[in-house]
Amino acid sequence: MLTFKEVLSLKTDILDKYKVKYVRHKDNRKQYRELIKDRAELLKYQADQSKNVFEKCDYIASFVGIEQSRAVFIGMFKVDGIKENSCGYEYVLNEVDGFDDFKERLVIDWGKSAITWHQWVDSNPKNIVELLPKGYLGEFPGLLDFTLEYTELKKLGENLSANREWYLQLSSINGIYLILDKVTGNQYIGSAYGKEGIWQRWSEYSKTGHGGNELLKDLCLMTL
Repeated sequence: MLTFKEVLSLKTDILDKYKVKYVRHKDNRKQYRELIKDRAELLKYQADQSKNVFEKCDYIASFVGIEQSRAVFIGMFKVDGIKENSCGYEYVLNEVDGFDDFKERLVIDWGKSAITWHQWVDSNPKNIVELLPKGYLGEFPGLLDFTLEYTELKKLGENLSANREWYLQLSSINGIYLILDKVTGNQYIGSAYGKEGIWQRWSEYSKTGHGGNELLKDLCLMTL
């Protein structure tokens, strides 16, 4: 079985020449897509630590924990600085280019020591267990209780083959849905009864943001 180090070494010598740690972020309350959709917030969380965990690192290979002991690669970061503050330590972490083919796609088995969220690369080989399709949104959560940010809806529309279960579920049922403007709090209630169910209507929203609705057109113009 291929390891993360073996595969990444085909693109870079960072893992061979420098001191690198694996970092696994995990929030048991949230699903994969909830953790990755606010990337800026996740990276800020990564940079602020109560202990000096990256003191001797040159780079960190960062992951988001998902089900069981698996983790998805989200990027390689160079440790370019550190300063102490009242809460602990703040790191300057600059993302390294060249890993777009693997980001949010390459899944490793973190192993039995899931509680140890930062580990040295050299002494902790991680097996690759999956390469997710490009544009993967995460497992479909069920029809009765889910929401999508517009960025997620757009991603879904652009990557249907990577999210086939989403498409099959949403195109197989008609229904009523709600659109919320998070800025004003305004709500729009719509219904879908086309041949491809809810997805037939939502696919139009994914392309335009308004789906031809005049009120939503005005709202989209206001936010430009």
